[in-house]
Amino acid sequence: MIGDALAICLLNARNFSAHDFARYHPGGTLGKQLYLTAGELLLSHTAPQVGPEQGVSPVIQQITGSRTGATAVVKHGKVLGIITDGDIRRMLEKTNDLREFTASDIMNRSPKSLDASALAMEALQVMKQYQINQLIITENDNYKGILHLQEILREGLS
Repeated sequence: MIGDALAICLLNARNFSAHDFARYHPGGTLGKQLYLTAGELLLSHTAPQVGPEQGVSPVIQQITGSRTGATAVVKHGKVLGIITDGDIRRMLEKTNDLREFTASDIMNRSPKSLDASALAMEALQVMKQYQINQLIITENDNYKGILHLQEILREGLS
């Protein structure tokens, strides 16, 4: 207890802040909260995407292959929408004839997104606010990838 008290007094005397601690210990939870960006969490991912005119089969292949549970609908690097596995299930409840649908028919036209430079904690807050598991990540308004909630939780952020 005395050691803890002395450490606190020394931290206060030297004006040692949470940012200082994070800078010297970037791998810890506090460091990750203050420095880890959404874009850095994409490094292990491909960027699942389909064109707006593509059919349901390529959409399902992208969702399954990426393991993010979603794919972006992209044209010329710009995100037009997102299709989640839930969107596919809801479509299947309405019809069994998949041949008539394209990605643009199924997609959510207003996906939530963040710039790659945004902090991972900000991405987590957006996901919690909108109760979503995937977030589109862009860089200079160009599609970069999809961040899944599990990637953030895997880093120990919550």
